[in-house]
Parts: sequence; C-alpha cells; structure tokens
Amino acid sequence: MNFILFTLYSCILILAFNQVDNYWFDLIASLRGQLLAFSLLFAMACVHKAKKFGAVCVVFSTVLIFHHYNYFNQADSQPGDIKIAQANVHYSNPYLTDIINTQLVNSDNDILILFEFNDTQRHLLSELKGRYHLFGYAEVEGAPFGIIVISKHPIIQKQIKYLDNPKLGFVKLNFLFKDTVVSTILLHPPSPRNQLLWEQRNYLLSQVDKQMLQLKGHWFIAGDFNTVPWSRYFLNHNNSCSQQGRNYASWSAVENKLAISLAGLPIDNCIVSQGTRLSGVHTQVIKGSDHHLLSYQLSFSTY
Repeated sequence: MNFILFTLYSCILILAFNQVDNYWFDLIASLRGQLLAFSLLFAMACVHKAKKFGAVCVVFSTVLIFHHYNYFNQADSQPGDIKIAQANVHYSNPYLTDIINTQLVNSDNDILILFEFNDTQRHLLSELKGRYHLFGYAEVEGAPFGIIVISKHPIIQKQIKYLDNPKLGFVKLNFLFKDTVVSTILLHPPSPRNQLLWEQRNYLLSQVDKQMLQLKGHWFIAGDFNTVPWSRYFLNHNNSCSQQGRNYASWSAVENKLAISLAGLPIDNCIVSQGTRLSGVHTQVIKGSDHHLLSYQLSFSTY
C-alpha cells in the first residue's frame, strides 16, 4: 500500500516540476501551485492509510507550497527612484480613461505600460500629448503588439523589433531619468492556446533572452509573458517581480480574489538588471480586465 501511495504522490510532484520540452507537459507544469496543493490534499488523505508516510508527505508538500508562493521571502518595501505600473487592460476595456487617470495622471507613478491597447482608441491619448512622453500614439507606429507607454520622463530612443510576422515581436525603449539612461524591453507573447501559438511564444521569449544578454547598465523587461516564471522557456534571470511578491499571481480564469489566490498564474511580470534594486512589488484589481495591474519601483543608487 505504501508503495502505491508513494508512486501516486511522486507522479503528482513529477508533473509539477517537470521540464519536458512538450506543449502539454509545459501547460501542466504551469499549474505547479495547484498541483502542490493537490499533493497536500492527497498526503492528508494518505494519513488515514499510512500515518508515518502520510505525515512525512504532508510536511514535504507544505514546505514546497511555502517555497513556491515565496512565503519565506521578505519583500523589499524601500522607496525607489522610479515607480512603474503595467497592466494587460484587455482590447475591449471601456475603462481606459479611468485607468490612465488613476494610474498616472492622478498618481505618483512615473511610467505606465499598457498591453492589449486597442489601436482604435488612440484618441484617448490626445489630451496627454505634450504633457507626457508617449510611445504608441504616433500615426505611423500605432500601438505595436498592443503596447502603449505613457511616461513622465523622456523617451530618448525607440525601436520596434518584428520577428516572423507583424504580430510577433517586442519593443525596446530608452528612458532618461535625470542623468541615468534606463533601457527596457516590452513584450506580449501569444497566449499558448494551441501548439502553433505555444511555439511562437517560445520563439519570442528566446529572442528576448538573447537581447537581454546585450543590455548594459540599468534596465528592466516588462510584459504579459503568458508564461510562468518556472517554465523552461522563461527568461533566464533571477531578479524579477514574481520572486518578490508573496502568493504572487496576476491572472485567473475566474475573476475574484479567492480565485486569484488559489488558481491564479503569475504571467504578468518584470525582470530587472542585477545592479538595479527592485522594491514595492504589488498587484491590484483594474476594471475591465481579467489581469491585475502590477506595480513596482526601481532604484539606481546601488549600481
């Protein structure tokens, strides 16, 4: 009996931590938090059949869950030099004006990054022109890949990098903060709803990973990655928003706080250069979207 229970328990953990280069196994691995919770329930049920084995599994699963959701981490709450907010607002969001006013105009945020911005709603940015520095507003560039940036600091360089098709690529920007140039890469890979989109997502991530190695000085990468940070396809870096947030999740198929905690996935993320301090990471609900807004602060004095 113990061997059967151990085998079943091991299978759950193997699926949770698998790194197989396969569409279905990758999707299963993205549910690591949910699988670990299931392993805990399974272990608690095992206590009735095999007390010692069940108790050991309960402890082991509990430790894994605490580690997975960063309960052992102490988040940095120190104030930074620049405050950034980013959100997948959803293409049909009717509350864009409220979001822009709340998160930038009437806020102390310095940079607001919007994903899935509908290009037909660029007129909403008209009154911001001249007051803020914009990317994605100009008639020629439009909102590439659905990305809009509104900044209180100058954008001194812009580059749009297209890959295999006009809908696949990323944006590179340079901001000027006082005398410091801050580089950024912004991306929104396809959601892996099928094998082809999954492959396109992975290809875009691999190209951004190469670009990341070429970045110098202070930089950050922001996006709706449509990828969990423990995926084998995620960018190879260890200074990210998801590592600082406890029980961090930014999207759930069900729109309520409990669902985000239990079934949410941390697919909206940021990655920051080693010489830049990341702090103040938190998420909040925004109207009209099934994603949470992610905000954080960057400090350059420690570089």
